[in-house]
Amino acid sequence: MTHNQAEKYCVRVKSNGHTGSGVLLSGNETFYVLTAAHCLGDSMPNIEDIKIEKQNDYTSDFKGITTVEIKEFNQELDFALIEIDFDDEDKLLYQYKLGRGVLSENEIKFCGYQGVNINQYRPFNGTVLSVSDDLGRFKITLQNETFDQAGEDGQYVAKGLSGSGVFIYRHNSPFLIGILNSVISEKAWNDDIDCCSIKHIEKYISEYVDLSDFDNLKKWNENIEKERTEREIEAFKNENSDFFEKLYRKNQVLYPEISKANTITAKQIRKFLAMKDNVRTIENDYPILFSNFKNIVKRFVDQVEDDYSRSVSQNSEAINLKMELQNQLKSEFEILPNFTNLDLSEYQIIEWLGICTLNFTTND
Repeated sequence: MTHNQAEKYCVRVKSNGHTGSGVLLSGNETFYVLTAAHCLGDSMPNIEDIKIEKQNDYTSDFKGITTVEIKEFNQELDFALIEIDFDDEDKLLYQYKLGRGVLSENEIKFCGYQGVNINQYRPFNGTVLSVSDDLGRFKITLQNETFDQAGEDGQYVAKGLSGSGVFIYRHNSPFLIGILNSVISEKAWNDDIDCCSIKHIEKYISEYVDLSDFDNLKKWNENIEKERTEREIEAFKNENSDFFEKLYRKNQVLYPEISKANTITAKQIRKFLAMKDNVRTIENDYPILFSNFKNIVKRFVDQVEDDYSRSVSQNSEAINLKMELQNQLKSEFEILPNFTNLDLSEYQIIEWLGICTLNFTTND
């Protein structure tokens, strides 16, 4: 299950007869819920009058979140920040970052609890229409959807969505840019919504990304990919330590730069695990095909150990040997049906590296 969805950070907020939405937020030292001030009432309520709840999915039961303190309650800008005691799902909050420098025409997603069905959250898609960086506000509109349903006023249908977190997605990474405040006009003309940006709570935030700075955004995404690579390597290493150690040692010869060896190893692990499932399917459903595949591999084993495994003085020599072997394998596998849409040569090379049939070492 992925946590990179707006609904995973969505909460329901109740206070003194008012019901709205909110979004989970990780701060410098603790966790918060950011919501619209009017969701809490006409004036700042007592902390014990606020009830915050979360669902794991739209059909699950609600789980209460303990409120600690109201840190901000701004009626003019219509936002409130509530400190919470949030232990169980802290990792979920690190799946996204906060974004500033929102650009018009960016696609957004938000998720909240409509008044017409306050027991199930609902995600929406939209587009940023206009931005006021000075005031920390922006306006969005729905995309391929409408609040005008079954003759009901748009404001009524949208009621309860105030406080919903608004996210921009870049390379599948979510960036929280603000919250919904109110549907514009009673009839919700054009399905436009006023929003409040995260600008007003920056003192509580450890870091945010400037979404208008493409170099900065690229660097952030590279860091995310690096962290993901490290997690995947560690998980595979824990479950397949011997295979991993041998594969990684070979990759350090092939790619002396550590960061590249890490990236290549992670990619190979992903491919190997995916292809291994496909090979199992071939073994179960097409036993004759699988037998032919294994016979070709068996004929190659001695040649691989004798002619390709060696100590090299330069990594380029090992890379060339690996490519030569893979091409030779591809040629042999051409006699097999290609309906599997699977590069068996790549799968076999990775396996040989992981069990040391194909072995590279350095002279030094």
